[in-house]
This record gives sequence, C-alpha cells and structure tokens, in this order.
Amino acid sequence: MDAADVAWVLRGTVVSSRPDRTLSIRPDQLVVVNQRGYISHLEAADTAQSKALLSLVEAGQVGRERVVDLGEDGWVLPGFVDTHIHAPQYINSGMALDKPLMEWLEAYTLRAESRIDRDPHGLGARVYAKLVQRMLENGTTAASVFGTISVEANLVLAKAFLDAGLRGQIGKVAMDQHSIPTYVETTSSSLSSTRSFISAVRELVAPLAPEQQIVEPVVTPRFVPTCSMDLLRGLSDLARETGARIQSHMCESEGMVRVCKDMLGGKSDVAVLNELGLLNERSLMAHCTHTTAPDLALLASTGTAIASCPLSNVYFSSERQLPLREAWTAGVKVGLGSDISGGYRLGLDDNMRWAVGISRMREGQRDAVRVAPEDGEADEGSLAITWQESLFLATLGGAQALGLDGDERRVGVLEVGSAFDAQFIALGDRRSRVDWFDLADEAVDGQRDGEEGATAAAGHKVTLEEKVEKWWSNGSEVDRRAVWVQGRRVYERDES
Repeated sequence: MDAADVAWVLRGTVVSSRPDRTLSIRPDQLVVVNQRGYISHLEAADTAQSKALLSLVEAGQVGRERVVDLGEDGWVLPGFVDTHIHAPQYINSGMALDKPLMEWLEAYTLRAESRIDRDPHGLGARVYAKLVQRMLENGTTAASVFGTISVEANLVLAKAFLDAGLRGQIGKVAMDQHSIPTYVETTSSSLSSTRSFISAVRELVAPLAPEQQIVEPVVTPRFVPTCSMDLLRGLSDLARETGARIQSHMCESEGMVRVCKDMLGGKSDVAVLNELGLLNERSLMAHCTHTTAPDLALLASTGTAIASCPLSNVYFSSERQLPLREAWTAGVKVGLGSDISGGYRLGLDDNMRWAVGISRMREGQRDAVRVAPEDGEADEGSLAITWQESLFLATLGGAQALGLDGDERRVGVLEVGSAFDAQFIALGDRRSRVDWFDLADEAVDGQRDGEEGATAAAGHKVTLEEKVEKWWSNGSEVDRRAVWVQGRRVYERDES
C-alpha cells in the first residue's frame, strides 16, 4: 500500500452490525482509511499485512497525527443514521409537546418553519449551524431531513450540512392545502420550486469529487392531508423523472389515519401513496405506527422503507407503536429517526433505548398489540428486540432505509470498501456515566483468600461486549472522542 494514500490508521476494537442484526465486536484490529475516505484495510493487528502497514507508521511515512490508538476502553463503530428529522423544528426541540398531532402542527410546527423561511440567512443559518454541530456531537453522520417550503431556506440548510461534512438527504417540503394562511403553496408553485431545489442542490455538489457529494435533494410531500392529489401526482412524476428519493409521513397517529380516510373516501394514505407511485425502492415513510399486516406486505413488495421514531411516537401515536418485529418478518427495511421536534432528543441513543423498551412492552401485551400475520405465515416469535438489534437500527438499518448500503456509497458498517463514517467511543472520562467493576480477583459467595472452598478465578472480568452494553445503556456525548464522515474528521471532543 502506498503510504501517500493513507489518510487514517486506527488500532483497537471495531464494533459493527451484521446484516442479520447481530453485533460484531473485534478486538485489536488495524483499520486503514484511504484519501478518498474508504476503508482499504481492516484485519487483526497481528496479521502479516497489518504488521507491514504498522511498519510504515513506525518509519514515519504516515504522520502520527493520522494515527489513532483506540485504547483498552475505546472502540470505533459506524456513525448513527437519523432517518427522520425536521431541521427547522430544532427551534422547538424539548418543548411544545402538549397537543395531539394535528393541533400540534398548527400551533407550533408550521409557525416555527414559517419563521425560518422569513429569515433564512439570519435565524435559519443560526439554527442550522447549531443543529449540525449537535448532530455530530451525538454521533450522527447521515440523516434524512425535512426542511421548509422555501427553496432559499433549504439551500441554507443544504450548505450547512455540506460545510459541516454531515451526510444529508434534504427535502424541500411540499404542501398546498390544510396549513396556516402564511405558510402554504399553490400546486404549481410547489412543483416548480421542488424542481428548482433539486437542480440547485445538484449544482451545489457538482464541482466536488463523487465521494464528497454527500448532500442530495429528496422529493418531500409533507403528508397526505397537506397535499392535493394533483400535487402528489406531480411529485411522483418529478421523482421518477429526476431519480430523486422520496420521503413523507404515513399512518402516524390515529387522528392522522382518520383525517386521511375522511378526505379520501375511506381509503388509507398507504393505498393512495401506492396508487400514485410514491411507494417504491427509493421511498422512506416515517412512523407507520398504524400499519396493518397487508400494509407491511405492500411496503416490502414495493421496497419502501420505514423511519421508526420511538420517542416521538410515544407522544403522538397513543397506544399504538410501530410493529417492528412484524415489519422485519415481512421484509421491510427499518431505521431509527429522532423526529425533532416531535421527539425531544436529538441523538439516537435515547431512541435506541425507547425502541427496546417499547418492544418489550409490546411483547408483554402481545395479544392486544400484535399485527397478525397473513394466513399461512409463521408466527414471528417474540416482539421484543435486543439492545444489539437497536444498534443495527441506528446504523446499518438506517443506511439501508436511506439507500446508503450499495456498492458506490456503503455506510452503516465498518468493512473493507465501505465509507469511513464512524464514531470513536472512549470510556473513562471523569464526567462519563459509564462505570464498571472488574471482579476477577474477588472470591465467590463472600469467601476470602485462604478460606476453605475459595477458588483461584472466583470473580469476573468485564468483557468488551459488557462495556459496549453499559455504554449503550448509560453513554452520552461525553464518551464520544471523534466523528468521521467519508474519512474526514468532522468532530473532535474538546479535551479542555
């Protein structure tokens, strides 16, 4: 390997999800990242090739500033993929969660977005600069993002992501009905501005190398109640023509489901979106908490992915939550979303924990909450998911949902050929909430050295997997030392 092509060398533990949703934890690995931001080598540090690469470091051919020792209590894992976030709603994050969904939109959300559109280069720039900073601090390296209805404000948003080095699929929201008077479009203006936004974002990234084109436009009907059939049909045609991805909301709450059926003559939003060609292998639908077994089968057959937002859904979906295990069994791709500001927590850590907790509650109430399989299908077993499976949701599952798991741009995993979108977790900071106690030299059952029956190896030394689990349960931004996107270090913790 040419030392000049080496951007980073990392040595230590590598944590990454597998496609079967299990977790791989590999100690003492050597990771080499090339100048284009891809992993070019990942093997145990004691192999012949790893030793040859380490010799380049020892010889000074790779600068020490590019070498990272992950340490005994640290590891590198894929960056988090936030599959659903409303960037302008960061204004309201952590408050204004006191109303049902449809009332909440009018009282708080649409007004916050309208404020951004009125002052995109002032308020908008300040909000988006803080948002991307916080996302990186929380380990988020890619996101599917709803913006506002303004092309100008959404370009400010796209530039904020690009300047920060954060991977983003940015959507100019389209809506031509059922909004507040000061924040709505006509059908024709919505379609023309969506087309303009797609062109502008592609022009923005065109001068960059292909691997650095980390921001892309997404066709974004807000959701069925705010879009006329003519607008939805036009957006479907535009997505097909431009090849842009599609994102929207679907069957999020009981109120939304009822409103859709009232508007659509008894049809569900799932049926209408499918009829208009908005459900396909490039589509991502947020929430889907009220999906039925036939709905899940349809999503699987069309290749449509789900953005699950457990924390937000607790507020807006009443007793219904996404039938996650059933979705997996049906073959639907699922990732995690923060849903700022419907969810108050920007990072995905709490959403991983809520995903596990909600699934365990569903298992405890399985007869009441199960989405029954079709005739002849096997029972999918426990509805509960493990903490390891929730890490899959936050990383590889999210990458699959965003279409970022292909050969040309593969994220969500750490393996040779994948983009180096990663976060370095290092335990031991005095401010960390993660503690553990090695008991390898302790005696069993209170017996002390020299007492009859005492054993030599009576205690237990905390394993790597247990440390990762403790971090999963109690970790915070304090434990995150650095973050990379496409091999560029985009965040480094201030050690002062």
